[in-house]
Amino acid sequence: MVFNKIQRDDAVFINEGTVGIGAVREVSADHIIVYIEGFGDQRITADEISAVHDGKVILAFDKLADTIRNAALHAHDAEEKTDGNWPPVD
Repeated sequence: MVFNKIQRDDAVFINEGTVGIGAVREVSADHIIVYIEGFGDQRITADEISAVHDGKVILAFDKLADTIRNAALHAHDAEEKTDGNWPPVD
């Protein structure tokens, strides 16, 4: 089960190699609660996760609800983007 590899405060991403969009707040037997920056806490199930490794949770973007996909795409909208290095990459 994917949830036994996830810990509170693990970083959450929509793709490998991109900047994180939030963090895991809570881990349960059948879901996790993820805080998405600028949006709030969201319930994520196992089928909405594509990978877990190295303290990272990679979401299965195509399986997310439209509202969560939109929030993930706009997680960093409130940040200053004047340095020319947008979007940021880890």
